[in-house]
Amino acid sequence: MNNPKFMLGIFFTTTLLLAAAGCVMPQESSVCGTEEQVVEENKANLSSQEEYTTSQVNAAINLMEEKGELAFPELRENDSEWFHNDSYIFVWKTDGVRVVYPPDVSDEGQNMSDLEDFNGKPIGRLFIDTALSEEGEGWVDYYWPKPGETEPSLKHTYIKRASIGNETYLVGSGYYIE
Repeated sequence: MNNPKFMLGIFFTTTLLLAAAGCVMPQESSVCGTEEQVVEENKANLSSQEEYTTSQVNAAINLMEEKGELAFPELRENDSEWFHNDSYIFVWKTDGVRVVYPPDVSDEGQNMSDLEDFNGKPIGRLFIDTALSEEGEGWVDYYWPKPGETEPSLKHTYIKRASIGNETYLVGSGYYIE
């Protein structure tokens, strides 16, 4: 058993078996990745969610430009490209009146300019100010319950101004950050 070649062979065989079982890996190819890799992956996921959300809002505005107010019922349809799971398009007039709100259509027609999030953040005013800003668009972060839930989650919402006929609207959509 004191044969160096035999011991070296045992060592390499054991190392290969452990590596194949996932117990021994070079540091740079860790299954979980480094903290920096995880952060970069999360940034990439958020970036793709931002791109998707802005494209949905822009597509909804295009639909509204094409159909006017006749687009509103389409934006409310459950299990559609506009409203599914906890993702939906909402539309307000810039005076704060909620026009389209798929999770609870009974809230439509109400003035939401004084709406606050779970922590008292004045999100109604922020939505309106974002739409009426020089840029006419932007992101608002706040705490809001997912549809069907009561506990708030962090939500990242894109707001954009849209002029249809003689009316100016704000169109928005957001996603929850886990």
